[in-house]
Amino acid sequence: MKRTLLVIISVMVAAGWTSVQAQLIDVNFIDESINIGYSGTPGTPLPATMSGAAVVGSAGDTWNGLGGFAYSAYPLGATYTSGNLVQANGGLSDVTLSLSAPNGTYDANSVNWNNHSTFSYIGPFPNYNTAAAYTLNLTPWSALMGSMLVANSATALGNVTLSGLAPSSPYTLVLYNAGDANIGAGRTSTFIVNGITQTSTWMADTASLVAGDDYTEYVNAMSDGAGNLVITFGDGSGVNESDLNGFQLSGTIPVPEPGTLALLASGAVLLLGYQRRKALRA
Repeated sequence: MKRTLLVIISVMVAAGWTSVQAQLIDVNFIDESINIGYSGTPGTPLPATMSGAAVVGSAGDTWNGLGGFAYSAYPLGATYTSGNLVQANGGLSDVTLSLSAPNGTYDANSVNWNNHSTFSYIGPFPNYNTAAAYTLNLTPWSALMGSMLVANSATALGNVTLSGLAPSSPYTLVLYNAGDANIGAGRTSTFIVNGITQTSTWMADTASLVAGDDYTEYVNAMSDGAGNLVITFGDGSGVNESDLNGFQLSGTIPVPEPGTLALLASGAVLLLGYQRRKALRA
């Protein structure tokens, strides 16, 4: 009996308050400060939360649509801290997110500039040149490409910090960039993860997701010893605009399981009570 008790206590210590599992976390940013900050009409159309697959994933996958940011000088200087992020399968994770975007956020479907594309359009959308309504041929990633974090400052880079990951563990990280009608020169997004720099230049010349055009991928992004992973975006030139629409993170995702720990604790208490009664009878 003592051996059984020791085994259960050992399992409790090893389990802690969380367990880990290989899973996927999907995030897209849905603030629309550009419409309000530059005299557009907010909510036309509303940014949408992505669902389903992108470069990875499956139909029906759940995404975290994050909005409601704070701004230091609206619409610039966006900051935000999330609660626990949801996994693609709908289950809660222990992973949280904080971010800073020096040039704020941008809604690619700005009603003021009429600058939507097939990657960002969430229609129907008025054509302000002809006063007629029309619908573009949407791609499955329109919601993902509709809003973004922006960094094109010569003095500050943007960053997204993920916390609560498994310590010192490898992850696959897909970063999505841009999506409106402004293409080519000046739209090269620069990303730095684990000291490795990758760039992607939005060209709006495809109807699919293309590496180096719509996204970049880090196949061995390592969390640090405290379970943090930092995504830096921007090149510090003040010329190129670095955009981060969202990301997908796959690997070992810690998930809360207080019910399992409570069950183990109850079992240990019962065994301790049994041991005590047995000792009193002896």
